[in-house]
Amino acid sequence: MSEKEKPQYRASFVFTDEILRDFEALYLEKKKLSPTARVVLGLLGALGAGYFGWMLWREGVQFTRIGYLLICSVLLVLAFASGKKRPDDTIRKYRASYLNKRATYSFGSDALEMKLEGQKSYARSKYGEVYGLFDTALCFYIFVKGRAYYILPKDAVAGGESEELQKFLQKKCKKHFQHFDLTEGKGECA
Repeated sequence: MSEKEKPQYRASFVFTDEILRDFEALYLEKKKLSPTARVVLGLLGALGAGYFGWMLWREGVQFTRIGYLLICSVLLVLAFASGKKRPDDTIRKYRASYLNKRATYSFGSDALEMKLEGQKSYARSKYGEVYGLFDTALCFYIFVKGRAYYILPKDAVAGGESEELQKFLQKKCKKHFQHFDLTEGKGECA
């Protein structure tokens, strides 16, 4: 954002344990496979394993068919995996980097910026680089390349304009927010 451009929206807040627990719940929820995806993976894996296994038995060993058989086996493993919440380094890194630090957001006409307390540089992303918009009862999540998320509590938006910011982001990013209900026992996308 240039010095001359005045941001359309601003937000400033301190990352608390509550905010980071909300992020962790969303992050783990997004990693789960839906029941529909499990059925599709299971069917493809079973049918593929049966077909390529039969072809290997009937026509002998061919490395291409062995490769396809292995791929089908992986599909079966994914379909029947327990679906336990599997944390990874992302959650640990966010907690270590953000907990109790002040973040300041600016939303301009072409990009959003986040400055984190104690860091010389800042994060900047153009709206066209946003892959997904998510929200929970507590926060907005703006997903960009890799596993990078901008985390913004709804009540941190200056002037209480969180609904206006939500509409602004949807227009600029050309995406709609996906709402996740993370209340105890639910954890589903609405």
